[in-house]
Amino acid sequence: MVYAGYVPAKIPTVANELDRAVAAVTSLEALEVIGKLLYNAAISPKDDKFRRVRLSNAKIRATVAEVPGAVELLLAFGWVKDDDAEDTIVIPAGKYMSMKEVRMVEDQKEVVRKQQRAATTEAIRRGPAAVSPSV
Repeated sequence: MVYAGYVPAKIPTVANELDRAVAAVTSLEALEVIGKLLYNAAISPKDDKFRRVRLSNAKIRATVAEVPGAVELLLAFGWVKDDDAEDTIVIPAGKYMSMKEVRMVEDQKEVVRKQQRAATTEAIRRGPAAVSPSV
């Protein structure tokens, strides 16, 4: 119900490309690593080791490179593919990460956690019949 001259309390926001890229990643492990990469880049913006990510690194490959949408999310945040090394993405000169990007990932991590809790609760409610047999 809206009264004359008043707007609703919460105005819906229009999802932009970055919001859609963040929402596309539903792996909690990938979001943890992406959040750490963004945090390090935001805290130490001039340190080159935090501005470069090797996608062939074992941890990065397992948690980010092989997860659908995760590399695309890093590219949406501003990383670009390095011309010198094909398996490396870098933050270009003049581009800096901020805590805004870190908060976006933290918010998505909370959404994923809520979805996981809801799925677990639903499975418990259904009882043992909902659990598939292990044999």
